[in-house]
Amino acid sequence: MKRALIVVLGVAIVAAGIVAAKSLRKQLPVPPPTQTAGSMAEPAQVPPSPIGATPAPAQTSAPAEWLPEGWKDFRAWSDGERLNRVTAVMTNRTLPPDVLTLFEQEIANRRHPDLTRNNMANALVWQENPNPRLHELFIKMLEDRTENPVWRDYCLQFLSESLKSTSEPEAVKAVLARYAKGKDALAGTAIVHLAYQESRGALQLDEAFSRQVEAQLTDPEVSSVTKMSILGVIGQRRDTRLLPVVRTCAGTSLDDGLRRCALAALGQIGVAEDLPLIQAATTHSNRAVQLAAQSATERLKARLASKSP
Repeated sequence: MKRALIVVLGVAIVAAGIVAAKSLRKQLPVPPPTQTAGSMAEPAQVPPSPIGATPAPAQTSAPAEWLPEGWKDFRAWSDGERLNRVTAVMTNRTLPPDVLTLFEQEIANRRHPDLTRNNMANALVWQENPNPRLHELFIKMLEDRTENPVWRDYCLQFLSESLKSTSEPEAVKAVLARYAKGKDALAGTAIVHLAYQESRGALQLDEAFSRQVEAQLTDPEVSSVTKMSILGVIGQRRDTRLLPVVRTCAGTSLDDGLRRCALAALGQIGVAEDLPLIQAATTHSNRAVQLAAQSATERLKARLASKSP
């Protein structure tokens, strides 16, 4: 699964009535507002080396900056021109090594808008033979707390996608697991991607994971966005052990978003005794909650009917 990975995951969760991690597969040719954080990196004086390569010997004089053929005017282009050029080659799965090296170098440049950086990352992870050490690039930016939160969230998602080609899968899994234990919105993104990687057979989540997300659901300091992601994952994984806490969220939560997500999860894993609780929400004052209750009712009834003799 290549370019559709994050989109498919996002659609699957939203279809269940869940708001989860942000979709990062933005490919619009129109640039967003220019970012003001950070500064332009100093121009390379020699061709930059790929991740992990041995640095070239120091130069005694400063030659002109190296840039790939067709990208010589990269520095002179406007933000919009750079975005359009990057987007145009983003789906090319066999980009020349020198272009990939340029993207590896420039993706950390905060002067570029997030969408340009995002599409550079797309190009890097969508290669037929991605750099097996790309994870190092994404981890470095993810761990940098001076990066803006949206870009760090993107890096977490790209880190997950790099798992299929990384040279250090256990290191990638460990970072995902560590972020999943947090209380901010990044934790929700990590939890969603751990569940996704489990669904594709890349890892196995154990009972400790279920206990962790249960505790996060009842922790008032955990982000509501992360709690909504957790409810989506519970339904996706069919984790019936967590039915009691899902019922509590569906019946007593004062957060309409959480209630909506809990109702959707009940539609996926609930039993016949849950129908009155779900149907009571069809008269809720929030229209989105009403629709989630109606959808959950239909889904649960269909599941129950399919199990009837």
